[in-house]
Amino acid sequence: MKKITLLLAFIACVVFAQAQNLLVNPSFETWAAGLPSSWILTTMTGVTVTQAVTTDPGQTGSALQVGGPTGTYTIQQNVVPPAGAATFDTNTFYKLSVSYLVTAGDGTDARVWSGLITSAPGVTPVTYYAVATTHADSLIYYIPIHGPGGSVNPPAGTFGNDINGYLVDNRTTAVWHTYTYSFKFPVGITQFNFAVRQYPTSNVIWDNLFFGPDPSAGLSTPNADILSVSLVGKELSVKNVAEGTTIDVYSSVGAKVQSSRLQNGAIQLKDLAKGLYIVRAGNLTSKIRI
Repeated sequence: MKKITLLLAFIACVVFAQAQNLLVNPSFETWAAGLPSSWILTTMTGVTVTQAVTTDPGQTGSALQVGGPTGTYTIQQNVVPPAGAATFDTNTFYKLSVSYLVTAGDGTDARVWSGLITSAPGVTPVTYYAVATTHADSLIYYIPIHGPGGSVNPPAGTFGNDINGYLVDNRTTAVWHTYTYSFKFPVGITQFNFAVRQYPTSNVIWDNLFFGPDPSAGLSTPNADILSVSLVGKELSVKNVAEGTTIDVYSSVGAKVQSSRLQNGAIQLKDLAKGLYIVRAGNLTSKIRI
């Protein structure tokens, strides 16, 4: 059993290193005429768009800083399926990830606001949000690409639920946060509208955005669910297992580094070195990066 766990962890590391990011200019390194290339930004009087030097830990180069919007401000990019496919594969887990730092605002300053498009490129898009879809494995996957948590949040404890639908407010801590979510596409999605939004009085720095096949998907069999987790500081929230469940954390080489009981939907992580870790609850697994 230890050999199997070690092999799976090793495979996860290799796949993660080779993860295909389908976004163009995902870390805002390329700019033209004062705007990040390949991104569509809302035209708004009074807003400041700056090519900032990133302070995101582990990152170098540029970041996108947007300040002072007077209304809803969207940063977006439409993504087509990989390898020239007409629609996104419904059996592949895809990962959405955003790193951000809020430096001003009222605490409800930023959201993920992505959508699923069913029309072809160049045609007026038909876009859907907060999709709940059942696949052949009979599991329901809530896709919180609008919120996060969807336009109507699933019940507390349900896969995909998130508090208030806003990204965690990190104004006072000045610590970068990364929001990550994995999901499967329903049938017939021709484009993915990757988008984040800001709101009046906010100032947010964005960096290291990702959308593509989930590199941790190899840890799950086709009939297994993926563990729904989110990490803020040292608190690891787990959404789709029962209170009191044992949560095990493994290093990238398969060594168990922590075992804790779930209390109030979360566990407190020990002082772990930066890197990739595997979280397991029973036969459910997920990946986190510290």
